[in-house]
Amino acid sequence: MLKRNLVTGLALVSLVGVLSGCGTNQTTAKSASSTSAKTTKTQTKRQRLIKALPKGVKSTDSDLVVVNKWHKRSEMTFSKSSVDGIEVRSSIVKPLEAFLAGAKKAGYPATLVSGYRSVAYQKEVWNQSIQTYENQGKTAKEALKLTKEYVAVPSGSEHETGLAADIMNTHWYSTHGNQLLSSSDKNKGQQWLINHAADYGFVLRFTKDGKQSTGIDYESWHFRYVGKASAQFMTKHNLTLEQYVSLLQAKEKAAK
Repeated sequence: MLKRNLVTGLALVSLVGVLSGCGTNQTTAKSASSTSAKTTKTQTKRQRLIKALPKGVKSTDSDLVVVNKWHKRSEMTFSKSSVDGIEVRSSIVKPLEAFLAGAKKAGYPATLVSGYRSVAYQKEVWNQSIQTYENQGKTAKEALKLTKEYVAVPSGSEHETGLAADIMNTHWYSTHGNQLLSSSDKNKGQQWLINHAADYGFVLRFTKDGKQSTGIDYESWHFRYVGKASAQFMTKHNLTLEQYVSLLQAKEKAAK
């Protein structure tokens, strides 16, 4: 009797193991199938975007230069001019002035807070941020981590291109201690800037869901000139500059 029960028990254990294995295999197969379908969908979308890219735009265009913590550059050389006392690349003076004039005409005067910054100046901003956090009682490690969230590393800052501009709704900026805060996007004037930037060739550089490719948290004030065609395409398809340039490079590679 004991032997029979033992045999029966072993048989049940074996059956459970087989069924369990089937379930695991089915789950694994289902997961693999889902991943494969997702990958195919992503690739299809990418190919569709590549075909729809603006004509005449190249990844090597000066307006599309990518500068971030993964693509650092030494001091760049280009002509500079001033807009409202702020230095920017000369080539964006007209569209930047038009952007600011458009905001004023719409009833939302805006302030150009920052434009071009040299690598040397960016080092000062970086060090000052760390020191400020340490003065608040943060450890050196904590201060560095917090600084990395919002301040670009020296040689990896968009402002070094002369194509970036920090722009704030004047009323909001002045009533919030002249601070650059993401919460400014709740203001109608800042919303106007974000929603109409592409009309003037600018994009909001650091979007809410773009940190993975940009390395920088959301900033509702940081605009980047890329040209009208590129700005409208990027805005329509919610692309970061890194993603957009990657598509252009893929198109150029395929054309060789």
